[in-house]
Amino acid sequence: MSAPTLRRPPRVGWRAATGDAVLVARRRGAQDAGLLTLAAVVLAVAVLIALAVPRLVQEMADEGVRQSIVDAGPGADVVAVLPRGPGSSSAGLADPVRVDDAAVLAANAARDMGTVLPPEVQAVTAPAVYSVRSQDVSATIRPGDGGDTIVLGTRLVHVGTTWRTDDPVVRWVAGAEPAPTASAPLEVTSLVQVGVSAPAAARHGLVVGQRLDLSGTLPQGVQVEISGLYEPLDPASPVWSQYPDLLDETPAPAAAVAVGRVAMLLSDESLPDMLLAVQQTRGVTTTYRFPADPTHLTAPDVGALAEAVSQVVLVPTPLTGTDGTPPAIQTELDTVLRIAQERMVAASAQTSVLLVGLGVVGALALVLAARLLVVRRETFLVAERARGASIASVAVRSLVETVPLVVAAAAVGAAGAWLIAPDGRGTWVVAAIIVVVAALAPAVAACVVVAGAWTGRRQPANRADRERALRRRGARRVTAELTLVAIAAAALVSVRSRGLLQTATGDVDLLLAATPVLLAAAATVLLARILPPTLRAMSRGASRRRGLVPVIATARASLTSGTRVPLLTLTISVALVVFCGTTADTVQQGQETAADIVVGADVRVDGPVDPADVVRLRDLPGVTSAAAATALGDRTFGQESGTKARLLLVDAAELATILEAHDRPVDPGLATLGTGEGIPVLISASLRRTAELVQPAVMGASRFVDLDVVGATEHPPNLPRDPRALPSAPADGTIVADRDTFLAGAGIEAPITTLWVDGPGALAAVREAGLADSPGLMVTERSDWLETWRASSLNAGLLLLLIATGVVLAGYAALALVLTVVATSRERGRTLSALRTLGMDGRTGRAMTFGELAPLALSAVFTGTAIGIAVPWLLTGALGLDLLTGDPAATGLVVTWVPIAGASAVVLVALVVAVMVESAVRRRDRLGEVLRVGER
Repeated sequence: MSAPTLRRPPRVGWRAATGDAVLVARRRGAQDAGLLTLAAVVLAVAVLIALAVPRLVQEMADEGVRQSIVDAGPGADVVAVLPRGPGSSSAGLADPVRVDDAAVLAANAARDMGTVLPPEVQAVTAPAVYSVRSQDVSATIRPGDGGDTIVLGTRLVHVGTTWRTDDPVVRWVAGAEPAPTASAPLEVTSLVQVGVSAPAAARHGLVVGQRLDLSGTLPQGVQVEISGLYEPLDPASPVWSQYPDLLDETPAPAAAVAVGRVAMLLSDESLPDMLLAVQQTRGVTTTYRFPADPTHLTAPDVGALAEAVSQVVLVPTPLTGTDGTPPAIQTELDTVLRIAQERMVAASAQTSVLLVGLGVVGALALVLAARLLVVRRETFLVAERARGASIASVAVRSLVETVPLVVAAAAVGAAGAWLIAPDGRGTWVVAAIIVVVAALAPAVAACVVVAGAWTGRRQPANRADRERALRRRGARRVTAELTLVAIAAAALVSVRSRGLLQTATGDVDLLLAATPVLLAAAATVLLARILPPTLRAMSRGASRRRGLVPVIATARASLTSGTRVPLLTLTISVALVVFCGTTADTVQQGQETAADIVVGADVRVDGPVDPADVVRLRDLPGVTSAAAATALGDRTFGQESGTKARLLLVDAAELATILEAHDRPVDPGLATLGTGEGIPVLISASLRRTAELVQPAVMGASRFVDLDVVGATEHPPNLPRDPRALPSAPADGTIVADRDTFLAGAGIEAPITTLWVDGPGALAAVREAGLADSPGLMVTERSDWLETWRASSLNAGLLLLLIATGVVLAGYAALALVLTVVATSRERGRTLSALRTLGMDGRTGRAMTFGELAPLALSAVFTGTAIGIAVPWLLTGALGLDLLTGDPAATGLVVTWVPIAGASAVVLVALVVAVMVESAVRRRDRLGEVLRVGER
């Protein structure tokens, strides 16, 4: 016998589907004004976040790129160098000729170069400054009172600008500007008038009219006459960036006999005399410097700019002057830009994960709000369907009600985003998806309810056929869930293999950025499968014991926990809260580690340090250790091996003490490198194979010096490369040796290039020793470096974004739990109402409500916590955290209890508050109304 067939509702036209839609929507909206207002607020906040976050990150990236160029200093300038003076050709001249307009020629050449630079480079560089200088020579000062002769390192330099050539760059405080000394165009003079900075003149008693003999690469008999003493009008001008010795005395190289370096300034009139005096030696260099000016640089321009700079460095032909010789281009701008671009990539990767997570959780919260709205109207919707309303009419009435509200809320969110970040950049995709979900979710939920109430479908009368149909539906559901799990696994594998960026476009792949969300969704699917049978088993166990609360709570929890959307919302929210907290703490701890690695001690001094100052520092109060170091560059490891190694010379025992004080790993054998016989060294693992094949050795003063390999270095000290060294291929490995032992065994001298000073009084000791004010030395304090790094716009902004995202997601989690409590209150209310008529008190009712919802909340917390910890652990390399921490090594994951405890506390408090509020509402019901359970 076949089952009775339900009669289909009569078909109605479009007019019937839309009839009275506005009136019905207005009345329903008035009845549920509070819930609709809540949904509108959630939508406005979600749209604001989806639009504002990418814009804020873009602004942070812009500021970060500009700051990186500013921090690079003169190294980011584009410098063109010609190995000759203005007016001379590459082929040379048979007879010396005085070029009276040499300064004008140099200024014109600088302007011409500026016009042929690529437009991308012109946009980020200021007008050129130029200089013409001689080679380094020595100036002999012979005191008139018969004192000791003093030798200064010096060079003759002319500097100028292209923006206004008639503006002076110095103020003459004594004497006058240098004047020409040659009286005829072809007269070769041996006297050149120069100016000396007032501070340098005061140091050595130099006076106007004094003559100094020059020696070195210049012709015999060349002298300079001091015509005046000057002070710079703007010491920060890029004119002086390459010539600090024009402003004051700078230290001379450690092995030099000179007591210091003092450059001498040439005027436009005395420049031709210098060129004529040194013309035979070709010891003149002309430099055209284009100072970096990133004022208007934006993050999207970085890639094209880096490519343009690299092209200029590789092919400087367009900058060729009239003599046909292209200049050599020197700049670190392309390197700085590529590092900044890598940091922006890391920031985009993290932001994309947060943005997708916020968008998904916001959309799910709106779905929960729509579900609650439909649950409240379910009786009316089913009644409409029973009276002949079509599914289309139900959808139309729902859309008429929600679309205007969605448009208004989205407009408010977009306006708020514009006020926060008035920038048209960023993506609208996430915001658009949220708006579409908000507009369609109530209509779809209403259609599902009415379609399920009156389907008009025939049901088989045979039980086996019904079970077969049920199995088919179950198979389709399992297939969909397995597909989701497979997509999550594929996304995880893809992210770990190639990162979050598309190699073709350089943009973030939103599908891959959704990996944490997909993993949380896959975990939710598995949890929704496991939790109901587990709770049913617990309910059966509770039924064998005394007490009503465990039985009813676990029985109802098995039904509530199977709801996918609330469980998914809670799980994703908790997972991303833990992810944000874990990532933020990992970044902060990584920055602490980076400060220890980069600075190396409480204070670091870079530059030529006098060994006597190192000895003095060790005896000053507040200093526990002071370790000097020298980087000798890449050298052949073993005779004719072809293997290059970077040789690092350190005060081994002192360095080991500093590393131990900062809880840094110390290579075994480092502290004893200075106590063995021969030259004991530590080598990196990459050199181990070479050391087994050939005798370890490096070049000493005149021959190879054998090395005694006593261990491996896995954590070599971080030393800067010599900026004067020519670019070369990276070394194959690293050699670490005790400084004094190696220098004595190799018979060479090498200046100290880095000094680590550790202890509570390290900075005060460095200042007392005069190193903080010494020209040519750069003093870096660990706390200052860490504060500066953390305060940079990109780092500070991303850390703030992580914290703010965690707070917003915690709010979403609380909202999702409250909406779930309210949405399930009707069915729970029927059960509690029936039990109340049997004498159940309010405390027992609250315990049942809490017991029903606690498994849902706890399972979401546990699963979300596991996902929140696993995601940063699995995606650490893809997120590029080391580029944000500044850690030269890979940043390790740091797990703390703070985000876990915070997420758990938010969920627990939201659950308790929701239960108490529902209990308070139930308490107001009168017993006579409670007895009418069937009408509730």
